[in-house]
Amino acid sequence: MSALPSGSGAAARLAQQKPKARGFLHIVRHGAGPSAIYVVTYHRLEVVPGRGSSSDSPRPGARPKPALAEGAQALIELLERIGVDFHLREVRGALEDILRLGSANIPDLWLSDEEMIEKGLVES
Repeated sequence: MSALPSGSGAAARLAQQKPKARGFLHIVRHGAGPSAIYVVTYHRLEVVPGRGSSSDSPRPGARPKPALAEGAQALIELLERIGVDFHLREVRGALEDILRLGSANIPDLWLSDEEMIEKGLVES
């Protein structure tokens, strides 16, 4: 017996998964110290097939919705809820850039339409 799933079973699981689009988070710090406010905006790079090629939003008329975090701890909690992997070097580097320069991007964040809406990253 093989430990790998059969081809048809793997294909069925992939078909059930929601299509995800690649995007990035743009984070801007306003202020300094414990009273700093962070604005986090998700920008979608790919359009899901069948949604139209002229829009970069999950639904017609939907736009990125900035999320606010008051303080560094709130920013970390927000990023955890979104699903950011803090083990990645790019993420750690982006967090350093936010502290040092005031803004940064966290690349390669894959979210489905439903996840973007659930996490409050797009306006409905």
